[in-house]
Amino acid sequence: MRLLLINHRYFVASGAERYLFNIERVLQRAGHETAVFSIDYEQNRSSPWSSYFTKPIGKADQVYFDEHRSDPGSLGRSLGRLFYSREVERDLARLIEDFRPDAAYLILFLRKLSPSVLVALHNAGVPIVVRVSDYGYLCAEHHFLRNGESCTQCLGGRLLPGVVHGCVHGSRVISALDAAATWYHRRQGYFDLIDRFVTTNPFLTDFMVRGGFDPARLACIPTFADEEIFAAGAGGPGKYLLYAGRLDPSKGLETLIEAMAILKRRPGDPPKLRIVGGAQYEDYQKALVRRVERAGLADCIRFERPVAAEDVAGLLGNATASIIPSVWFENLPNFYLESISAGVPVIASDLGSLSAAITDGEDGLLFETGNATALAECIARLAADPALDRRLRTAGPLKAKAQYSAERHLELLTDLFAEVIAQGRDLASLQSGSSRAKAVLE
Repeated sequence: MRLLLINHRYFVASGAERYLFNIERVLQRAGHETAVFSIDYEQNRSSPWSSYFTKPIGKADQVYFDEHRSDPGSLGRSLGRLFYSREVERDLARLIEDFRPDAAYLILFLRKLSPSVLVALHNAGVPIVVRVSDYGYLCAEHHFLRNGESCTQCLGGRLLPGVVHGCVHGSRVISALDAAATWYHRRQGYFDLIDRFVTTNPFLTDFMVRGGFDPARLACIPTFADEEIFAAGAGGPGKYLLYAGRLDPSKGLETLIEAMAILKRRPGDPPKLRIVGGAQYEDYQKALVRRVERAGLADCIRFERPVAAEDVAGLLGNATASIIPSVWFENLPNFYLESISAGVPVIASDLGSLSAAITDGEDGLLFETGNATALAECIARLAADPALDRRLRTAGPLKAKAQYSAERHLELLTDLFAEVIAQGRDLASLQSGSSRAKAVLE
């Protein structure tokens, strides 16, 4: 198949981009032809399709809203992208004309590319499949978080609570603009142009249905870890705890740091922790570093820059356990799948997709969300129980192979593409036949 991949970034800034590059690699490896449409950022990876990429909202090195809001011109273009962009529509139409895709697979496009991408694809008769990478279709804040705690007031399609609480960038004004854009998109019927939504786990599927989406348009295809990169090792005691992912308040890193402080106060040598990842806002990362220093943990916790997937595999090879202390529902994170594929025990918060995916004590450990003492107990329990460690290291790869393999993901996804392509051809044929009949009658 000829498949067009669309995402507003072509460099790794979150799990969505990790997935983008993973699926691009796996599709090409299986013999499918792919093209990419994105924004022309300075940080992008090299692509033969970059000449088609649309202009950034601000400067080429400015990716995030806070970098745009200080410049009136960039702020104006950002507001335009929030609702609809003719420029993006024209740029994508040019790529569609030259590449002639059989179907399009969209990951992140709202707010930075706008639903204009849906219109360009629909006008060209290209079937549209959208992967739901977070809760942005249901929650303006995207994580169902308010003041660090779960909040589902907007789940039924309501827009007002997000405005009242200033959920978008902590501003009621910006939240009102975001709500107005969402209302406009719904009124114009842009989301009706999407043939299928791909959810990554049953928890997310249930939320989408509760949010008003037709179950018939939802296909649950779990994210995968590439077994050619993340193969299970021989196992062993490991040298450090590992967190690999975005540094963000939703990730619960404060809980992890507090748990490390609890462990250090106990007799014996405290464990080491490597935190690998970058922050969208530099001030937040600095605040985490200061928290570590104030707790006297600088000799136990090391912050490291984000790395490629292949390097995460290397880090997992010597890890005692992977820690996922998120305070939001998560969306079956890549780091969880990579860890169990590599045979590394996972200790995670007991909510959302993580709680649904992990059977406590059998293929991972769960702790009460936000409870640093409970997290410390899980870490200590794993270190003191070699039989538990072996059980988790054995169960993880078996689960990954059965449920989260690249082969299974590719089969389900390409079957879905084939289905929407066939439906599109049937509809085109029906419309053509109707037009011919109409012409004869006239």
